[in-house]
Amino acid sequence: MQEKSTDPGAWHLGRPPERADVVVVGGGIAGTSAAYHLASAGVEVVLMERGSIGGGATAAAVGVLSPPVRQPFHETVHFRGRDMAIELWQIAARSIHGLAQFLSERGKAEEAELDLSGGYVLAEPHTTHQMRLAYEALFRNGLPVSWISAAEVRSLFGGRGFTGGYRIEGGGSLNPAAATTILAQAAESEGACVVENVDVIGTDLTPDAIICRADGVSTKCAAVVYATHIDSGRFSDFVREEIVPIRAQGLSSEPVPRVFHGSFSTHWKLNAWRQTSAGRILMSGWRHDAWDRAYGQRRPALDERLQGDLHHWFEASFPTTAPLRVKDRWSGVFGWTADFLPMVGAIPGSPREFIITGFSGGGVPFAFECGRSIAQSVLRGTPTDGCGMFSPARFQRT
Repeated sequence: MQEKSTDPGAWHLGRPPERADVVVVGGGIAGTSAAYHLASAGVEVVLMERGSIGGGATAAAVGVLSPPVRQPFHETVHFRGRDMAIELWQIAARSIHGLAQFLSERGKAEEAELDLSGGYVLAEPHTTHQMRLAYEALFRNGLPVSWISAAEVRSLFGGRGFTGGYRIEGGGSLNPAAATTILAQAAESEGACVVENVDVIGTDLTPDAIICRADGVSTKCAAVVYATHIDSGRFSDFVREEIVPIRAQGLSSEPVPRVFHGSFSTHWKLNAWRQTSAGRILMSGWRHDAWDRAYGQRRPALDERLQGDLHHWFEASFPTTAPLRVKDRWSGVFGWTADFLPMVGAIPGSPREFIITGFSGGGVPFAFECGRSIAQSVLRGTPTDGCGMFSPARFQRT
């Protein structure tokens, strides 16, 4: 799993106060982003995390920091229209730029392993046609991508069995657990109260407040933000019905010679990987032949067969890294929505309750801007530019 910052912050000894303006439940990259933006706006914020900051789904993420590639871009254009497809890309790009600027201004870019040397999406024989269509749609619409040939993949990365791919200018990677810790520290410096090892077990809505009940302590607030990934369904039947859990596998290697800079994925992010500054390979995936063992699985669990598939696939695809000595293996669960877009905004029928979840495995590039959008929605009742498309109300049944 991802390694966190060596500075644990002062919140370990904290305890939730009895009152706050807003309670944020969940200390992953989305929750800490929301807490930071709220605190920066002068809101009295309490962030409660039942485990450790940057743990959970965030710790299981590889750290791909590139605009969305979950759905092929040409399909997004087909189903949503050109303008919305471009706007979706721009939201992710704005989020990446904002997070990079945030880290750089605080002198934390190196600590977060920020690497914006490009995001690479590689094509395999069975995905070549779809990849070409996606690339051509991106290029045709003026987005910053360039095609790389099979020979270039081999020359640049030692890749075998790839038919080409494309590079996303401005994409890259980071250590999401470390970035989350930095966000939590920044939120605290802006006045937020950050508390670990406190499990919010329920919320009660009264006419004038929301009561967040956690481990024998109750905090009264005006609004609550649920940033607990698939567990947000504990607090809302609406969310539980709309989020499908998908279980993925991850592994990290012993250091190998540096080959990869930026982020890498195959089509649909069936595999995603990056190389740390120390030379370790971090990768995750579920592969196209493992749906029966991944779909609908709510709890992390190691899948030995899939772990082996991922390991052998990587060695075969990049033989210069073989033998790839595995240091650690893990499993993580992410929430998938029907349209691949996150749910960010007020819960329908409950305007004081907000959610930021359902990133379909692509939360890292969206989290910073979505946290800003939640903060603006709490304060002004409106999301940031373009983020209205993430409103949970789009799933409301008439």
